[in-house]
Amino acid sequence: MTETTHPLVAAARRRHPEVMLPPGASISPATSEAWAQVAGIFQISTGELAACVAELFGAEPGDLKRFQPAAGSCLPERLCRQMNLVPLWFDETTVCVALADPRLSPDQLSQLGFACGRKLRISVLPPDDIDTCLLRLFAGGQSYAASKLHAIDLLASIDNDANQATVKLALAIFRTAIDRNASDVHIHPFVGGGAIRFRIDGRMRRMATIPMASLEGVSRFLRSNAGLELSTLKAQDGRLRFKYGRREIDVRLSMLPTYDGERIVCRLLDQSRNFSLQQSRFSLSDQQALRRLTAHSAGIVLLTGPTGSGKTSTLYALLAELNSVDVNIMTIEDPVEYVLPGISQVQVNERQGLSFADTLRAILRQDPDIVLVGEIRDEETARIATQAALTGHLVLSTLHTNDALGTIPRLLDLGLEASTLADALIGVVSQRLVRRLCEHCRAPRQAPSLPIEEEFSRITKELPAYRAVGCAECDYSGYRGRLPVIERLENSPVLRQSLLTGGRSLATLKEASLGYRRSMAASAKDWIVSGWTTPGEVQQVLGMKFWNELAEEHGVDLGTLNFDVSGDGRADRRMKLLLVSHDTALGETLAAALPYGVARVADAAGALDYLEQQGNVIALVFDSAASGSDPEAWLTQLRTELASAGLPGLFIVRDQASTLQSLLVQHGAPSLPHAAVATDELPATLTRLLQGHA
Repeated sequence: MTETTHPLVAAARRRHPEVMLPPGASISPATSEAWAQVAGIFQISTGELAACVAELFGAEPGDLKRFQPAAGSCLPERLCRQMNLVPLWFDETTVCVALADPRLSPDQLSQLGFACGRKLRISVLPPDDIDTCLLRLFAGGQSYAASKLHAIDLLASIDNDANQATVKLALAIFRTAIDRNASDVHIHPFVGGGAIRFRIDGRMRRMATIPMASLEGVSRFLRSNAGLELSTLKAQDGRLRFKYGRREIDVRLSMLPTYDGERIVCRLLDQSRNFSLQQSRFSLSDQQALRRLTAHSAGIVLLTGPTGSGKTSTLYALLAELNSVDVNIMTIEDPVEYVLPGISQVQVNERQGLSFADTLRAILRQDPDIVLVGEIRDEETARIATQAALTGHLVLSTLHTNDALGTIPRLLDLGLEASTLADALIGVVSQRLVRRLCEHCRAPRQAPSLPIEEEFSRITKELPAYRAVGCAECDYSGYRGRLPVIERLENSPVLRQSLLTGGRSLATLKEASLGYRRSMAASAKDWIVSGWTTPGEVQQVLGMKFWNELAEEHGVDLGTLNFDVSGDGRADRRMKLLLVSHDTALGETLAAALPYGVARVADAAGALDYLEQQGNVIALVFDSAASGSDPEAWLTQLRTELASAGLPGLFIVRDQASTLQSLLVQHGAPSLPHAAVATDELPATLTRLLQGHA
């Protein structure tokens, strides 16, 4: 077909009129080859070409993220394959049909409209995507192993007789968990009965308590449907599947006998979930960095973080972007959690001789382009994975370390040679998940600022934009969904040279990675300033590492934080100085001059009582006016009553020539003249005192 008549060329030329076809070029009559050919000539992706075709014919670009194969098809398979189209999504009133060629005749439109019985919308997808969608839709999108699982219908009607009460309870538990977007269901003994808890957005919530008989009944129901032994005397793992409307949820089951009964933990895996970096809510900068790391044809990219930090989801999102018909992708996982269309997934089975290392050797004989190794656990797996990276494969894997920089010493400790690692490593990403403020109820920050907000502002010179409130949409938690915060490290010539010359300390690696590393604190700070999470939430996930990194990057002396960092849900509680004095005005002066709260008591006994009830005191301040006529006895009493607290103390001395001052000098106790309380000398003295005590 000539250039002037071919619709793909006409569509691409609307956006790229400067591109000319080579002389004598002809476009292939085969649809798939024609798309690849035109995309290559115009140097665009097939996705961009689909947008050009949609624009030319007044259709809309297809959105694969909306494709839900678990929902089934509203059109017969024969019609879809005959017209080479796929129902991308549908609801009660509308069907969106995706085609590679949207030029439908009136008869075809009429036939489609009649078959759908609803309003018809036309969208455009590349032919390879159409083919993949058809396969997922009419082949079930499941592996053979997964298809053998019998799906239990959560909406099935159950008889009201007593024997079925346990089944109704079990189904109700899982319906509620899915409705609330729980990732895990915990069922365990609790004070003579059982407790049901859900993990939602990474936090545990107790939902209900049940009698022990019901707990035992739920255990039997799960065991029988997962094909496990009915004995409760040993730990067992299993798998079962629920059907909930159009969705199918795989359940990874772990059962563990305990002293007072049996713990049951169920991981819920929605098999209709689509993976993408955008849906995972990575920032645009982080998306670009992750794509940059995986744009290499060979090398190894590692993700690190604790269990539940989203590593697997990120790896699946990267594979979804890399997946195409001309790339051979294979994975080794333990276990396979989600079935990815078009990707060969192998589940490790140590009892059958399928270890990570043995399976990786076998996979490398299958001519892969990209290999996902679920986890590097030992020296052998690490060595084979890096050798694969050096021999022309892109290898993605995970490793358990606290941060990205710590990955390099960890791999060297596993026995890798520094020269091998320097050549093979592309980059490392360390990931955590923080809760996202509910967009329905989050409220702009208002004065007065909370102590934790003041501290964030002191370090960064910026303030958080929003606070959590709570509404029905987020179960009154103030948060809904989670956001990834990542530390990313890219290999650089300086870092490579540092490895080759024996540099492996964290300080050396940090210096060598300047310009090629972005900290987790910087990632979290952006989410806080833009109003999608809060400092308290980040502190709950990252702990003191967040504040230390933040202070280091902004060149600020962290000193002592002015809020409680105990992580017990009171992160906004202000840290206090405990003043032993009768002088109310002195307490007000201290509070005005320092970023801490001030609590005042009259004597040592009052101080001891306060300390026993409160855990937020950072230092003790003593007013010399409270010493009375016998300063030595007063000091002895203070020492006896308060030394066990282990807190630093500062004395405010009203008379520099007094006996008390001489005693303080003799014992080396920190003191400050009363006249200096309202000056800059007070915060400077207190800072030195706190740092010296730390």
